[in-house]
Amino acid sequence: MNLAAFTMPVMAGHFERFGAWLAVTVGDNKAAITVNRYLPFFMEIEKVWQAIPDYSRLVAHFGAEGLRRVRLPMRWMQETGLVVKDVAVQAKDSEKRQIAGMLKALEGDPPGLRVLKGYHDTLMAKVKAGKLSLRSVRLAMAPAKALMLEAQKMGLKKPDQKAVDLYLAKVPGQRAALTGFVRYLREAHSVGVAMPKAKEGAAQKVRQRKLEQEMLAMMREGGEGDEFLRRWVSVGLAYFHGLPRKVGIGADVLRTDGEGMAINVEGKSYWLPSISQMGLSE
Repeated sequence: MNLAAFTMPVMAGHFERFGAWLAVTVGDNKAAITVNRYLPFFMEIEKVWQAIPDYSRLVAHFGAEGLRRVRLPMRWMQETGLVVKDVAVQAKDSEKRQIAGMLKALEGDPPGLRVLKGYHDTLMAKVKAGKLSLRSVRLAMAPAKALMLEAQKMGLKKPDQKAVDLYLAKVPGQRAALTGFVRYLREAHSVGVAMPKAKEGAAQKVRQRKLEQEMLAMMREGGEGDEFLRRWVSVGLAYFHGLPRKVGIGADVLRTDGEGMAINVEGKSYWLPSISQMGLSE
């Protein structure tokens, strides 16, 4: 009955072979119950291409998220060599979906959406010209969207200097990423905004405060075991020595005494206090 739904014999054959593979993979009973769930997917493929296309076309049509919902048919296609998964194509689709989600966040604010969409189009023109990657577009769009939402809360159609200042006071680490959008507002919309003078060490102070709060939370938690120790080393190396958080994951931990421990990172030794010896104030 399912095979009769197809007009192309090649697609009917694909669905029949998928059904046989499914029975072997999940068992006859489960396959009989679930096989119909995947019929619309195969029928859509027949409707659009009349045969199974390459991975990039499947992603372009269904989206990476859509393909995750038909995990078993995709697994069958890959195992049989009908489709070769392309991680780069999947990553590109993920970037596109995240960018689209940022624009969607401004749908309730038509004037704001027009501003953000204009910036988006400017960035995408650079992508088309090979001057920018989709990842760079996403990273530039994120603070632009956040600033537009900040302006929306303030009852503004476009961000003013106060909105820019308030946003950067909250997230000083986004200063570099926001520069392009501020320039766009000034040049494309004649908005009198500029990047405020950077407060020396503002981003570092925010980072240190977050690390301090995490350390205090761990002190209250008072956990034990290797996983907890790794977390303490990761946070401690970042807080006391300014190292990236990920460094602590693979560092060699050498316990010394009750007051602290020595940590070896790429041939260098760093000292960290033990949790019991910490005296940070809340």
